Amino acid sequence: MNKLLFIGLVTLSTLGLTACDNYPYKEKIQRGYDWNNQTGDKAICMMVGSVSPSMYPYTIKYMEGEDLPYDSGLKEAYFNRLKNENFRYFTQLGFFTEEKVGETEGKPLYRYQLTDLGRQYVDWFRNQTNFCFGRVVVDSVDGTKDSINGVGGGTLRDVSITYHIENIPDWVKNSDAYARYRYSKKVTTGDKLTGEHTYRVLRNDKLETISGVSGRYKWATRSDDK
Repeated sequence: MNKLLFIGLVTLSTLGLTACDNYPYKEKIQRGYDWNNQTGDKAICMMVGSVSPSMYPYTIKYMEGEDLPYDSGLKEAYFNRLKNENFRYFTQLGFFTEEKVGETEGKPLYRYQLTDLGRQYVDWFRNQTNFCFGRVVVDSVDGTKDSINGVGGGTLRDVSITYHIENIPDWVKNSDAYARYRYSKKVTTGDKLTGEHTYRVLRNDKLETISGVSGRYKWATRSDDK
């Protein structure tokens, strides 16, 4: 499966700095995570596919070229195959019911509906079906580094952090999930992870978040499709 989870972006409030840069980065970054994840169980999201709530019960479809290797010209068909595989995978975990409703060109058609367990973990971020879990906990701020923005000018500040994930359900702790979504096992064991937030340094000693470790992990198909 050519899939992975990559660290997305998060929007935090503009931060103020003191002259000595002893600003409480840790507290502000944690507050940003918790604001974006108020239930404490939406830090990491595994995308099933572009299926909105109104599309359930959902019946899969097949597209010409979906069984071929990834190619930019067959991107939609390739994504459709991955979506069909994801529905079957999460059915095995008990998140969907599956009903065979016919065939097309000799291929079986299945209809899927969320179970109570699926509704417990589902999230409709970007009007897609995702299953989410966890909370990001910032353990420490390990350092800052300023650099010149070569694109737009001005100063950029990188803030390195150590963090871990809590509130991890058992269904993500298996080899099939690791292989399908390619995340580090450290995510599901509560081990320490490292990340970085990048800020744009504004006038009047203010910071503006432009990228960083996110309270929400986003799904992609392969590392070169960012």
